[in-house]
Amino acid sequence: MSPTRAEQAEKTRQAILDTARRLFVEHGFDATSLQLIADTMGVTKANVYYYFRTKIEILEALLDVSIAAFDAMLDTAETIRGKRARMEYLVDGFVDQVIANRAIAPLSHTDPGLRRHDRIRRTLDDQAERGLHLLFGDQPTADEQAAYFMANDLGPAIRRLTHLGDDELRETLKRLCLRLLRV
Repeated sequence: MSPTRAEQAEKTRQAILDTARRLFVEHGFDATSLQLIADTMGVTKANVYYYFRTKIEILEALLDVSIAAFDAMLDTAETIRGKRARMEYLVDGFVDQVIANRAIAPLSHTDPGLRRHDRIRRTLDDQAERGLHLLFGDQPTADEQAAYFMANDLGPAIRRLTHLGDDELRETLKRLCLRLLRV
């Protein structure tokens, strides 16, 4: 039984996202063009353009699932009493998201390509602020802020620890984040 048009369209859309994800990591967001994505896939630029009119639409599609998962995690964290339990829950969930999206995790929140796009920048900044306040209250110290933002950007560690499998990387990152956040 051959796939329906809708199934084939979704397969093509997902292939574009997978290719873009890999190229964003290999070349950076700014250096990856719709043409490069098309060439890598062996399709025309018009084919890519049919699904995504801009590169930022591709990035938004890649990030939307993670953003929704992190929002849900923050919602749950708000209901957890006890700073330590809330911290462990947030670290576990955050690191699990990083591992699940290991291919795009090296795209730093400070990446100029990401920071230029208001919706993405605002969403990531709002989530970061919400997480900071859930962990440290309304008046976090400079040390707490520094520790939080260092733990929030695991891209440099991910880039250097490619030799680790998912389980070992997950445990390493969880230990690191908990150590940083217990300022």
